[in-house]
Amino acid sequence: MKHTNNSLVRIALVSVLVLMIAGSAAAIGLGEGAKLGLDGSFASPMWSPDGRTLALSGEGYDGLYTTDLFGNIRSISEAPLSGWRPSWSPDGRSLAFRTRDDIGMGMQLNVAGPDGEVKQISPTLNDLFPGKWGKDGLTYRSGDELITVNEKGEVVKSFSLSQGRGMLARIASVAGSLMMGQVTGSTFTAFSLFMPSQTADGMPAGSGVYTDPDNQIWIVDEDGNKKKLLDVEDEPGYFNPVESKDGDYAVSGLSGNLYVTDPQTGDTTNLGAGCNGTWSPDGRYLIFERTSDNGHELTSGDLWIASGDGTFMQQLTDTSGIETQPSWSPDGQWLVYMIDGVVILAPVQP
Repeated sequence: MKHTNNSLVRIALVSVLVLMIAGSAAAIGLGEGAKLGLDGSFASPMWSPDGRTLALSGEGYDGLYTTDLFGNIRSISEAPLSGWRPSWSPDGRSLAFRTRDDIGMGMQLNVAGPDGEVKQISPTLNDLFPGKWGKDGLTYRSGDELITVNEKGEVVKSFSLSQGRGMLARIASVAGSLMMGQVTGSTFTAFSLFMPSQTADGMPAGSGVYTDPDNQIWIVDEDGNKKKLLDVEDEPGYFNPVESKDGDYAVSGLSGNLYVTDPQTGDTTNLGAGCNGTWSPDGRYLIFERTSDNGHELTSGDLWIASGDGTFMQQLTDTSGIETQPSWSPDGQWLVYMIDGVVILAPVQP
């Protein structure tokens, strides 16, 4: 009987604990949102790492802007597609983005500094993918190469994803830049590192994540070895990998599902319908959008929240508007998102 009583006590305690955890998770929500005082239609709000500034795309990803929370907006670039996946520097002072060159040969990577001055830091390349800032610098993919540069455009390291087979396209593109008179310091620096898998100091190439032409996402480790970040049966492809504080990735699938994967173990959780995930600063939760469309345009959209392991999930918004593109503030207290071209700021309620 004593054993039975202890068992019941343990069961009761576990039940209370489960309810407490569930109640704590269920309490997460959004307070009443307010429109940010901006004139115009925008998209893809993204917090700077210091939480003081938002980067915004113009409608259709044409144009790139920054604003504070009082609506004081500054134009960084008016170029077409310059608002497609920019990247903040770790200190939140600089913003990297792409623009198409004036003669239509390709794309170039630029950095806008804290004073607003824009500098081109890559050669003009016909297959330049958006850059991503990391601890070693700004890494971008061109063809079959991952290239990391500093804010001056000086190459820190490079890595051939195909043992140099993509080198000819890169040489041809840079040579074209030289022929057309588009000579920059970064152009000459690029020529100095056309050997695969090397860095400026001779050490192995660093890690990185990239998407190939078949919409498969690969991760390169510190030794230059690569493997698929995730490989879900019957999933045709992936896009927009977003890393959490703990190193997990939220990845959108072309099927419309959202996945969370651990690159170390390969364990992957399917969160169901969703995309455009944004992690909480502690890496525990993910806010994402669930939308529907008629084949031409979105017809509905709401925000959801889930734990990384999928054991907790709940809907955050349920309005007649189409809520999309959430971004969680670095301090965890605020969320910005879009409703039909309008930027909304709402408190996160723990």
